[in-house]
Amino acid sequence: MTSIDIVAIDRIITEVAATEIMPRFRQLVDGDIEMKGVDDPVTVADKAAERVLTARLMACLPGSTVVGEEGFAADKSIAARLAGDHPVWIIDPIDGTRNFISGKTEFGTMVALRQGAETLASWIHDPVSGDMLTAERGGGTWLRRDGQTHKMKIAAHDRGQPRLGIIGTRLNRALAAAKTGLPDFSPGSAAAFDYGRLFAGDAVFAGNAASRAAFLLYRQSKPWDHVPGLLMVAEAGGYAADLYGNPYDPRRDKDGLLVAPDRESWQNCYLAMKPVIDILISR
Repeated sequence: MTSIDIVAIDRIITEVAATEIMPRFRQLVDGDIEMKGVDDPVTVADKAAERVLTARLMACLPGSTVVGEEGFAADKSIAARLAGDHPVWIIDPIDGTRNFISGKTEFGTMVALRQGAETLASWIHDPVSGDMLTAERGGGTWLRRDGQTHKMKIAAHDRGQPRLGIIGTRLNRALAAAKTGLPDFSPGSAAAFDYGRLFAGDAVFAGNAASRAAFLLYRQSKPWDHVPGLLMVAEAGGYAADLYGNPYDPRRDKDGLLVAPDRESWQNCYLAMKPVIDILISR
């Protein structure tokens, strides 16, 4: 199985964010933003960061390929690479592009290395604070902050009714239809930041609220949004499955996703949010 230098990839992601993303933060001008779909903006920073990351990551691992958010927008056939045997870099150059455009700090760079049916390693970087979350299969989840590393674990929650959930931004209609009887929840800011709210300890990343999340619920589960965070959750002791109760498959990105601290909590969250989930899977 493929092996990789976790620290070397950390360095590449940090350098690319510093050279291609941060100089454009709050500096975008007319022509720097375009729409690649309905309510789906992309900036020159997204494109430049993915282009440089693609070149540098493939150079680190000869024979590897890439599935990036912006590459997929231009050529959807590249998703077939996820079904192959070669190692695949999954890249979201700026997760939270709308926040980036608005000058908000909740955006991050997400990268994962996957081969076959396994995610081997992943990275989520906050260019504003400099924090980096990393995970390696069998090696745990770690936070690098100010030159120090800290092992991460999932925050403990009550086994009963979930206290607070984070929901994807595209669930509003289902939530409105479900109306009452749901646990407390708030909309996510970006997947890179949503996943950080599952971990115990101090707030992860610059703009992250201090409150912990008991679960994450998404209708869409694009690989670049979720493969990196899901390895981190698994390595820190958490549990995730799609809205049908099956293991997450990045090739099935419309089956939704529910993430929780453990399997029992997942079941409790599923039952608590079932009015919403039933609406989602009926569409």
